[in-house]
Amino acid sequence: MKKPVPTRVMREHPDLDQLKRQAKLLLRAFRAGDAAATAEVAAHFHGADPAIFALHDAQLVLARAYGFQSWPKLKAYVDGVTVKTFKAAISAGDLDRVRSMLRLRPELINMNLSAIDDRPLHYAVCARNVDMVRLLLEHGGNAHMGMHSGHWNYPSALAMAEGRGYEEILRVIRELQPNIPEGTRRPAEPSRQTPPPELRAALRSRNEDQLIAFLHANPEWIKVTFDDATLMHFASAALMERVAQFLLDLGADVNVHVRGDTSPLEVVGLAARPGDPDAAAKIDSMIQLLLSRGARETARWAVLTGNVRWLRSRHAEGRLDNPLDSGQGLLSVAVRYDKPEMLRMLLDFGLDPDERRLLDIEPAEDSWGQPLRNCAELGKLEMAKLLLDRGADPNAHIYASGTPFFIAYGNPAMRDLMEQYGGYLDAEFVGGLGLVDKAREMLAHEAAGRLRPEAIPPRSEDIPVAELLMMGGVTNSEMLELVLPHIHRPPDDPWWGQKLEDSVGRGNRDTIRILLGRCDVRRCAPTIMHHMADRPWPESQGFCDEQERLARARILLDAGARLDVRDGWEKSTPLGWACCFGRVEMARLFMERGADPVESDAEHWATPRAWAKRKGHAAILALLDENER
Repeated sequence: MKKPVPTRVMREHPDLDQLKRQAKLLLRAFRAGDAAATAEVAAHFHGADPAIFALHDAQLVLARAYGFQSWPKLKAYVDGVTVKTFKAAISAGDLDRVRSMLRLRPELINMNLSAIDDRPLHYAVCARNVDMVRLLLEHGGNAHMGMHSGHWNYPSALAMAEGRGYEEILRVIRELQPNIPEGTRRPAEPSRQTPPPELRAALRSRNEDQLIAFLHANPEWIKVTFDDATLMHFASAALMERVAQFLLDLGADVNVHVRGDTSPLEVVGLAARPGDPDAAAKIDSMIQLLLSRGARETARWAVLTGNVRWLRSRHAEGRLDNPLDSGQGLLSVAVRYDKPEMLRMLLDFGLDPDERRLLDIEPAEDSWGQPLRNCAELGKLEMAKLLLDRGADPNAHIYASGTPFFIAYGNPAMRDLMEQYGGYLDAEFVGGLGLVDKAREMLAHEAAGRLRPEAIPPRSEDIPVAELLMMGGVTNSEMLELVLPHIHRPPDDPWWGQKLEDSVGRGNRDTIRILLGRCDVRRCAPTIMHHMADRPWPESQGFCDEQERLARARILLDAGARLDVRDGWEKSTPLGWACCFGRVEMARLFMERGADPVESDAEHWATPRAWAKRKGHAAILALLDENER
């Protein structure tokens, strides 16, 4: 059953009695004909009749509004059966607790437990807990579901067990999933497949000849979903018409939907090259191709093509939906494709100028302001004014993307316009932009009790201004010198460790030394050297180059950073990580500073030599040979 898209935000510490009162109020309002209650009930309960609508029906609507399939599942969440507590119970090996939680919320079995897409089985395998692995498999756990490949080494729990040689766990997996021949691995879940480098390179360069050649040789990728999209979506978004034609000729589904419930027709041109003078013609041509192959007409298609009649007809019939799951609703699309009259008409229809949506994550968070953000990003001044006149919020918080006013800050005309409507930088953005004078003003206003509410981002009400300024300003030595006297955390607080990680990547040697003067790196950041030994950082994203990274690693080691600690996931030392990722010079530095090249106390799969051998790093193996003599 599809999980309901939440329309209410659960408070941080929910109370069941309060939720029961909310259900009673909803029931009373719906029976009285209240417009807002009627709309909410209609969104989550088809064909509700006020004459027979009961309390249990109101509870069901409320549960769905919070993103749960039923009132019992909502109650289970309030009672503490959450992703966080489920992960803790697995890690603690509490079989009875895990079994009880799965009875109340069986959907937890294959849910992501953190931002890296790790699943419950990953934690059970990591703990080498055979009984827990068996329990999770018996409740539907998928040993082949992929983990995010951007950082960790194992795409699935099965691959993790194989890589570590956990034969007792592999036997359980083969017993309960007998379709897998011994020594072989089922392909990853399609939505978690990892494209080969040649496919990634062709997509990045938008080389249609390379893509078509790849698909000739690897036709299985025609229908595969990866990165929450299919190649039809990529071709449509990037306006690669020859690739789209080729895919359709070989059987690709023109109406395939992926996460966010978007079809290829609905993403036409979303990844068009900025400033492409032929973009409009290419968008029209791609739309015609997809429609000629049976693509279903949608509201996004109507906005893209300026089909006023279609939109007015759907609106008059009460059937005009504004799909927000992808983050680009109809207003956002109108802005992106420079359709001011379409934007005006949609606003006249009563669509929300902020396109506020609740994200289907746990706990649910809201995100709003994408249309105005698009205006700021693309310099659409007149459309920005239209949105602001209709109530758009210049200080809206788009999830993980900043505020419209923050995006507009480098454009004086856009910035001045938004300031007229209350645009204001919160403390985190003031720190990130290095606005030292504004930061000093904020600190003074906080001390005097005159701080504007907009200075504090949502869900950060308990964080002092100095710490918020430092979140964005940790790479700026002048900002650090200003805010550090206002921060009163003990030297061993792990909070400092996160700031050090931010600083060593994108800051400079001065910011690192300033932070090291305030914290105890051995205690607040015991795994900081794992961070230094991780795979090469992308300089295009503002990280330092490899030589500078080595210099910063020496500064941390001089301050006492540890080389003898193992991380909780890979159970390896910083040297093990350097050997895993082929970081020859970093491995050399670690051994010069006393790292043990043998590590006889490590699990056999987690030694430096095991990592280098498994990953095929000949230069690392030669270096280990030198240091083991």
